Amino acid sequence: MFGLEDALLPRVTKTTLYRVVGWGLRWYVLTVLVVGCYSLLWVLDLAGLVSESWLSTVWIAIAVMGTLFLVLLIPLFYTSRSSTR
Repeated sequence: MFGLEDALLPRVTKTTLYRVVGWGLRWYVLTVLVVGCYSLLWVLDLAGLVSESWLSTVWIAIAVMGTLFLVLLIPLFYTSRSSTR
């Protein structure tokens, strides 16, 4: 029989494949949620239901959260890569 197990390296197991697919689904759901929120803000802005000051506050908050995430991610990345614990 020709299966997926025959085409992959022996150290790649079904559990590894399930985890990869699981992470892929998580990223997909997260992307759909973020795009949905952006689309909702855009539609509310076009409809005139959101004031300009509130909308600019939301965009600034999103930019600040992204910056904080990157600032925290860099030390965490280097900490996880270091050999000393």
